Amino acid sequence: MGKCYFCEERERTSYWSNWCEDCANLRRMLLLYNPKKCTDILKRTLTRDDKQIDYKINQEVKKIVLNELPTIKETNDDRLNPDAECYEKKLRPRNNKK
Repeated sequence: MGKCYFCEERERTSYWSNWCEDCANLRRMLLLYNPKKCTDILKRTLTRDDKQIDYKINQEVKKIVLNELPTIKETNDDRLNPDAECYEKKLRPRNNKK
């Protein structure tokens, strides 16, 4: 049939149409709502400013660091009891409720 005229990746829905299903839905939304309103919403939700980028990088680095930390070995007081058994305590992942 041919490629979509907007995204130029997916196939058009029919021979006589110009857009794929997703691009046709975007076009309908732009016609239903004000295009200015749609672009404002997309800018607020999909783009990030420098502060948000730094925060996201820090969060990703924390995830990487926490996953690579070795297990914490806790021991009983070895000075008093040299035959005490050691055991490993693994860190639980955080529950990020958002």
